[in-house]
Amino acid sequence: MDTGYETIVDTQNLIWTLGVYLLHGGLIFVQASLASFLLATGAHNLAFPNFDRGWLRSLGSAGIATPHTRAFGALRILLGAGLFAPVLIGAPMGVSLLACAASVAFLFSLERRLSPENRVRGRFARRTAIGFAGLAALFMLWEREDNLSLGAELVLRGNEWRAEELAWQRGGDPKSPKVGELAPDFELQDPEGNVSVRLSDFRGKRPVALVFGSYT
Repeated sequence: MDTGYETIVDTQNLIWTLGVYLLHGGLIFVQASLASFLLATGAHNLAFPNFDRGWLRSLGSAGIATPHTRAFGALRILLGAGLFAPVLIGAPMGVSLLACAASVAFLFSLERRLSPENRVRGRFARRTAIGFAGLAALFMLWEREDNLSLGAELVLRGNEWRAEELAWQRGGDPKSPKVGELAPDFELQDPEGNVSVRLSDFRGKRPVALVFGSYT
């Protein structure tokens, strides 16, 4: 068979595409989790500065007895809002990048201020938040775009492409098979005309993709 003809879809490309979507899905989770953590702990520090219980310390939202608790709470809320700003109000990527960098510095500073007896509880939550902030900042520098905005754009574009494909099918040929319908059976020959292959031969065994390109 002529090796110049591409007869199957390269599964490696599909794997890379899936990997990209999984990566951006993970980055959405990282940045959204960090923002939610900052907003929740900031709201607690701001509204209940003297309410300090063990379970709250385990969540990383308490344990710092200081007259500046309300101010720290307001700063946490500001940082959390900055992480959501690009996707919610169209703020530039620099806003969320600055919020990530400031979150690393702020949370690391608070970690060092904790007394030894308060440092154990909530250590996982606090250090995870620091790691998430650093990870989100690194990927924003790499992609040159906000993680949440980029993830939302990928999802929205996927829906737009599907809608455009369905509209093209309905308008181009009303009798053609639509997405989700069973493809009609047909028979083709290989480029040399020696082997005939029917679509039904592969039904229930493996996926089949037809690639139409210009070889002239």
